[in-house]
Amino acid sequence: MPKGRIRAVVGCAALTLLCVAATAATVSMSDATLNLSGNAVEIRFAECHQESVKSGTETVCSGPVQHTTHARTAEVAYKGRVGETVRAARTLWGGYEPVKTDFVSWGIWILFPLLPLFGTAGAGALTLRELRRARQPAAADEAL
Repeated sequence: MPKGRIRAVVGCAALTLLCVAATAATVSMSDATLNLSGNAVEIRFAECHQESVKSGTETVCSGPVQHTTHARTAEVAYKGRVGETVRAARTLWGGYEPVKTDFVSWGIWILFPLLPLFGTAGAGALTLRELRRARQPAAADEAL
């Protein structure tokens, strides 16, 4: 098996694994944003402030999580005001994301994981094609 073919198979397999990871991350983000798993909590904002980010500033509010047995404070990037209560779900990386309930958000966050899923399918097809190409010359040599 030529070295170039082995590199192509390994490269395509690595691309497929990256696409699988991207698909898993977008599914997790969709789950948190739409509260598909039903694990949202209510957070009553006790403090809101502006934070600088790369694209400008964003409002970040924090407050205690309601209806829990142990006291914990959660921070949410949300344009709210002190005293407001919002539903938020925990994300994959440990933060909280406000739950979206409008029709447009549902459409976007349901369709969003399809993009990396299609990329995964394409990269998987490339991996299989390169694997078959790498095995073809070896099978032809064995027949002789």
